[in-house]
Formats: sequence, structure tokens, C-alpha cells
Amino acid sequence: MKKLAAFDLVNLAYIGIVSLVVVACRPAHCGIFLAYHAAAAALVALVVYAHGRYGGRFWTLCRYWYVVPFVLGAFREIHYLVPLVHPFDDHHFDRVLASLDGRWFGDVDAFFLRGWPPALMDVLHLCYWFYYVSLVIVGQALYRRDEWPKLREFLSVTMAALLTSYLGYFVVPAIGPHHFLQPRPALLDGWLLGGPMHRAVLAAEWTMPDAFPSGHALMSMVVIAMAWKLHRPAFRIVLVPSLGCILATVALRYHYVVDVAASAAIFPAVLLGGIALHRLREGSVAVTAAPKR
Repeated sequence: MKKLAAFDLVNLAYIGIVSLVVVACRPAHCGIFLAYHAAAAALVALVVYAHGRYGGRFWTLCRYWYVVPFVLGAFREIHYLVPLVHPFDDHHFDRVLASLDGRWFGDVDAFFLRGWPPALMDVLHLCYWFYYVSLVIVGQALYRRDEWPKLREFLSVTMAALLTSYLGYFVVPAIGPHHFLQPRPALLDGWLLGGPMHRAVLAAEWTMPDAFPSGHALMSMVVIAMAWKLHRPAFRIVLVPSLGCILATVALRYHYVVDVAASAAIFPAVLLGGIALHRLREGSVAVTAAPKR
């Protein structure tokens, strides 16, 4: 345990929580899901042990970047597991979220689906996709400079934010307003980029209950805050595209406005909680530093 960093504990806690959900709900193929979780926990243990035992360039890379396949695997599991433990075929939560949007913010669709320049919509699609690389930009900047404590702090906060949003999908399984815009308004496709980029999102994500809270908005907030705190040059790179990503979540109708509001409400907790957990862990145990590469 003494070699586990804060972000490892966050990952293992997520595995434990979702495993408890599986045990409590006993969905079909329960054993497969539990075996999947055991394999993920074993991956964390293997990487931590091997890095502490052998060090070197390869295990240092694995030590900090195993989070990428971990997150991708956790996200894909949601597609299969959530419908079994909290079915959403009736789209009840989408109706609730749309109703809250209308009650609190007025006719959101009318606001975003009229008069926006097509070129701006293309730019917003680029910003929406920037989410997928923004985490790597900050993480890689710290990794290349051998800023291991800062990188662990960054990963502690980002994993806390990402996995908290994933747990939200279990509680409020909603698929987002863009699935109900049939036919899809031409305005959303911009001039050139919007259509292909939207189709790529659908092909990559499938039908996912990933609307509430908005992971894109939450992680954009986290990236901005942590880049400001840990690496100012990266902050200057990510600031504008990340702000654009937050706007894109609602302007492109991937999310309800209340999804983004929920992300803003969650943001201080995951930011401060992730930092506090990192400081507690770094102060109480010796986390093995990576050897010089």
C-alpha cells in the first residue's frame, strides 16, 4: 500500500464502488463484470509493483499513463453495465433534465439553433474534441519535465473528476438532447467539420448515458485550474479551447444546461478533494520517485 499514490487509490475506490453496485444489483453476466474489475485492480497492482521494483523508462511510462486504458475501459463498461442496473429506455431522466432547462433557462434549443455562424459551429466542434487531448497536454508537460509530485497531484484531481462523473451516469442515466433532434439541424454541422466530427463522436461513444453531469465541462474546468496551478505555459495553451469546450457542450446540444451547472457544482469538491488526498498521501507515505530516464 505504501507505494500507492492518491490517484491509484481513487481508481481502486471506483473499482470497489462499481463492484458493490454489481453485487447489489446482480445483473446478467455479473461474474464477467466482477472479473473485469479484478483484472483492472490487478493491472494497477502490477504497474505499481513493477515500477517500484524495476524502475526504468518503460515502467515509468506505464506507472503514470496506465490511467489512459483504465479510463477508456471504465467508460466503455458503462455502455454495457448501466442499462442492466438502471435501465433508461424510457428516457425519463432526459425528460426531467429538459424540463429543468426549460423552467430555469427558457427555450434553450431555440437560442442555440438559430443565427449562430456556421464557422463558429465548426470551431466549437474542434473545441469539443480538444477535451480528448487537453488532459494529455498538461500531463505530458509535467511528465517531460520529470515533475513527478506535480504529475501525481494532477492525476489525483483528474481521476477524481472523471470517475465522479462516471458514477453520475449510474445515478442519472440520460443520453443528451442531440439524440432527440431528428432530423439533425443543419446549423449544428457548421460548414465543413461539424458533420464528420459529430458522426465520429457517435461512432466512438455509441448510445451512452453520459449526459449528467457533463464530463467534458467538468474536465475542462479541471484542466484550466490545474494547468494554472502546475504549469503556466500549458495553461496558456488550454485556456481558450477548454472554455470553448464548455460552451460547445450546450451549443452543439450534446448536453443540457443543467448538466454543465451540475459540473460547475461538483468542480470545487473534486478539485479540493483531489488536492487534499494527494497532499495527505504524499505527506504520510513515501511514494517511489521515478528514476532518471
